[in-house]
Amino acid sequence: MFKSFSIGVQGKIAVLLLLVVASLCWLTHSILRPQLLVAVEEQLSKGFAVKLGELEKLVLTDDGALSERWFAQAQQLVAPDNIFLVGRKADRQLHVLNGDSERLLSANELLVAYLDSAVDTYSWIEHGQQGALFGAIALPPDPESGRRYLILQRNIADWEAIFYGVVQRYFLGLFVVLLLFFGALAVLFWRKVRVRLQHMVQVSEAVAQGDLTARTSMPTDDEIGQVAAAMNTMMQRIQASQEALLNNNRQLDDILHHIPSWVFIKDLQGRYILTNRRFDEAFSERGPLIGRTVYDVVEPNDADRFVEYDQEVMASKQAISRRVSIVREGEEHQLLLVKFPLLDVNDAVYGICSVVTDLSNVEQTENLLNISRSIFENTREAILITDVDRKILDVNQSFERITGYTKSDVVGLDPNFRASGKTQDGVYRGMWQALEAYGHWKGEVINRRKNGQEYHERLSINSIMGRDEVVTGYIGIFQDITEEKQASENLTKLAYRDPLTDLHNRESFKIRLADTVSYAKRYRSSFGVLFIDLDHFKEVNDTQGHDFGDQLLVMVAERLRENTRTVDVVSRLGGDEFTVLVPGEVTESGLAVLANQIITVLSAPFVIEKQKVMIGSSIGIAIFPRDGDDIELLLKHADAAMYNAKAQGRGCFSFFDFNINARNQRMIKVKHALRSAIEDKEFSLVYQPKVNPAQMTLTGYEALIRWDSAQLGPISPAEFIPIAEESGEIERITDWVLQRVATDMQVSNVLDRSNVSINISAKQFRSDAWINTLRELDANNLINAHAITIEVTETALVDSFDKTLEQLQALRDLGATIAIDDFGTGYSSLSYLKKMPIQYLKIDRSFVKDIGVDPDDQTIVQTVIVMSHALGIKVIAEGAESQEQVDFLSAQQCDEIQGYYFAKPMPLQDLAKFSLQEPAEA
Repeated sequence: MFKSFSIGVQGKIAVLLLLVVASLCWLTHSILRPQLLVAVEEQLSKGFAVKLGELEKLVLTDDGALSERWFAQAQQLVAPDNIFLVGRKADRQLHVLNGDSERLLSANELLVAYLDSAVDTYSWIEHGQQGALFGAIALPPDPESGRRYLILQRNIADWEAIFYGVVQRYFLGLFVVLLLFFGALAVLFWRKVRVRLQHMVQVSEAVAQGDLTARTSMPTDDEIGQVAAAMNTMMQRIQASQEALLNNNRQLDDILHHIPSWVFIKDLQGRYILTNRRFDEAFSERGPLIGRTVYDVVEPNDADRFVEYDQEVMASKQAISRRVSIVREGEEHQLLLVKFPLLDVNDAVYGICSVVTDLSNVEQTENLLNISRSIFENTREAILITDVDRKILDVNQSFERITGYTKSDVVGLDPNFRASGKTQDGVYRGMWQALEAYGHWKGEVINRRKNGQEYHERLSINSIMGRDEVVTGYIGIFQDITEEKQASENLTKLAYRDPLTDLHNRESFKIRLADTVSYAKRYRSSFGVLFIDLDHFKEVNDTQGHDFGDQLLVMVAERLRENTRTVDVVSRLGGDEFTVLVPGEVTESGLAVLANQIITVLSAPFVIEKQKVMIGSSIGIAIFPRDGDDIELLLKHADAAMYNAKAQGRGCFSFFDFNINARNQRMIKVKHALRSAIEDKEFSLVYQPKVNPAQMTLTGYEALIRWDSAQLGPISPAEFIPIAEESGEIERITDWVLQRVATDMQVSNVLDRSNVSINISAKQFRSDAWINTLRELDANNLINAHAITIEVTETALVDSFDKTLEQLQALRDLGATIAIDDFGTGYSSLSYLKKMPIQYLKIDRSFVKDIGVDPDDQTIVQTVIVMSHALGIKVIAEGAESQEQVDFLSAQQCDEIQGYYFAKPMPLQDLAKFSLQEPAEA
C-alpha cells in the first residue's frame, strides 16, 4: 500500500513518522522519570531496611566488640552501602570513630536530630538532605566515646544518577534503533530511486551515443515512471524525426550525386565543404577537394572570376547566373554557372552553393541527337518506335510516305491497326515468340495504307533494352516491297502496260477497274468510266502508214495524261480505243466537263513529221453503280454510250442512258440561259448559319447562289456551276456574288457583324480577276475582307499549285480566312495542307450523312478532325441533319457545324428571325 503513494508522499510520511517517534521518546522521558524515581526510592528503602536488620543481627553476634574483622565482615555484608561508627559525648556532637567522615558529617545535624528523637529505637531509617538513607543501631556506650552508634548510609543520589543514566541509555538506544530503522528505510528508498535513476541515465547515455531505439522499462505509477514514459515518447519522436530526416538526406544525396552537373558548397573563406560525385570525378587528379579552394582546382585567372562571383553573391544575398568558359586539359569548356547564398536563421550568409553545367557535353549530345534524328528522318526505310506496351511513340517521314498516315495519326496506337487481315496468325505468334526469346525478328507481312490499299512490308523488329536489361520498347524498320513482290509473283509485269503509249493495257485496266469496284462497294462511293474512240483515225492510219499512226497514238496518250488527274487511270484497250477510270465521288456534270475537255484537246491539230493532222473523239460514259456494278457491265455500257455518241455525229460524249438526247438538250439550254441570267436578275443569294456546337453560338453564314430561270425554272448549282465553268460564265457569276454579299453586309444588321463564306470555283484560280474585285471592294470599304471566308475545293490545290498558293497568300494578306470545301472527295495530297495558309477544313456532307450508320464514315470524320487539329486547322462539318450527327460531331470536338438540323439556307430578310433555341425542321 505504501508503494501506491508517489515518491514525494512517501518521503513526507517517513519524515512525519520519525518526528512522531522522537516526540514519543521525549514525552516518555519527561513524564515517567519522577514516578520511576519514587518507585526506585521505595524499593531502595525496603532493601535498605533488610540490610539494616541483617547488620543488627551481626552486631548481636559480636557483643558489641566491633573488631576490625567484624567491620570487614559487616562492610562486605552491606556493600556497597557505607557503615560508620560514631560516638556522641556530652557536647552532643557526633564523632566518627571509623571510616570517612566527610559525607556523614555533612548530615550531622540531621543525624543528631534523628538520634535525639529516637526513643527506645534500636535502628531507624531516614532520608538525608543529600538524597541518602540513614539507619542507626545503638551500641553500648564507651567511656571514651560516649554513646555509640553504628550508622548505615545509602546514597540515593548516586542511585538516581545511575537510574537516570540507565533510562537515558534505554531511550537513547530506542532512538538509535528507530533512527537505524528509518535510516534503513531511507537507504532502501534511495536505492530504489537511485536504481531507477541510473536506468534512466543509462538510457540517456545510449541515446546520446546514437542508439535511438533505447527505451526505459518501468511502471508509470510515480513521478519517475512518468518521467521515464515521457522520455520514451520523446525518444520515439526523435527517432521518427531522425528517420524522416535520414530519408530526406538520402534522397538529397541521391539527387546530389546523380545530377549531371557539378554541385559544391563553399564556406565564407572559399573552402569547399561539400562536393558531389560529378565534381569530384571531374577534378579527381587534384585529390580530395574538401577544405581546399578554387585556386587548387582551376587556373588562377579563372579562379579570380569565380571568387568575384562569390563576393557578388555574398554582398547581394541574391542568386546569379553566368555563362563562362574555362580551359581544362587543353580544351575549352563552356560552363553555365548558377550561384546562390545559403542563409542561417538570422538571414546571414554562411556559405555559397554552386551548380555548374558543362555545356560542351550538352552540345555534343545535342549534335549526336541531331545526327541520329537526321538519319531517322531521312532514311528511305520506314521506322516506328513503340513503348513496351506496343503503343507507337514516334515514326519517321518514310513511314508517313509509305503508309499515308501522319505521325499525329498513329502516335498512341498499336502498330497492328494497319493489319490487312491477310497475314497469317502464326506469323504474328512467331514474331512475338522470337522477340521474347532473342530480342529480334525479321519477316514479311501485309498491311494496309491509310487509303485502304494493301502493301507488302519487309519488316525487322528489335527490342529496346534499358539499363537493367529490361525491355523498354521496340523499334521496327520496314521497306515497302509491294512492287518487288508483284515483280517476283508476276514476271510478265510489262504485259500490263501498253508498249507503245506506256498507258495501262486492257488487262491492267480491268485489274484497276476491279480494285476500284471493290473499293467503291466497300465505301459506297461512285466512280466513272470514259470509253474513248478516235474519230477518223482509221483514215489517217491507212493513208499515212502505221508508223505515222503509232506516233499519233503516242501523242493522243500524252494529251490524255496531261488533261486528267494523277489518280485517274488512262488505258489503251487496243487500236484507237482508250479508257479513263475516274475514281472517287463523281457527278454527271463533272464527268461531262472532263469529257468535253478531252474532246477539245483531241480535236486540236497534231503535228507529226511537219504535217498537221486533225482527228476527233467520241466518248461514252458509264457511272458506277448506276450503270453497272461489275467491270464487264460497266465496260459494255460505256462502249454502248460511245457508239451512241458517234451516232449523234461524232465529236461529242454520251452517258449510258436512253434519254441521253434529252440531257444533252438540257445542257445546251442551261448554257444558253446562263448568258442572260445576271442581266435578267435571275440569281439570288441565301445564307445558311454556321454554329459552334460547344457554345451553341453563331459563328457566321455561308452565301449560296440560287438560280430561278424564267425559261427553265429553278436550277441546282450542282447542274449549272460546271456548265458555267466550262463556258466561262463563272467569272461573271463570281463577280456578281461578291458585289451582292458586299451590298447585303451593308444593309443587314446581322451580316454586318458576322463572318460570311463565299465559294470560289477552282477554275477561277487560273486568273486574278476575282481577287482584284475583292481587293477593290475592301479598299472602298464596301466589304471587310477580315469578315470574309473563301471556300475553295481540293481541285484548286492540285491544279496550278504555285499559282493557287500565290492567290491564297494574297487573300491572307487581305485578312480573309481560307477554308477547303468538300474535303475528302478530292485527291489532294496531305502535304498541300501543310504548305497552304489554310484555317478551316470543311468535311463533305457525304461523310456526315451516314454518321451513326456507317462506322467507316465515322472513322473518317474522327481522323480528319484529329489530323486537322494536329496541323492547327479548324474543322467545319456540313450537312448535319440529326441530333445523333450533331452529338457525334460535338463529341469529336468539331469546331463548327452547318446543316438542316440548325437551319436551311434562308434569304437575307429571314436572318434576323433566326434563333438557335429550337432545331430546324429537316
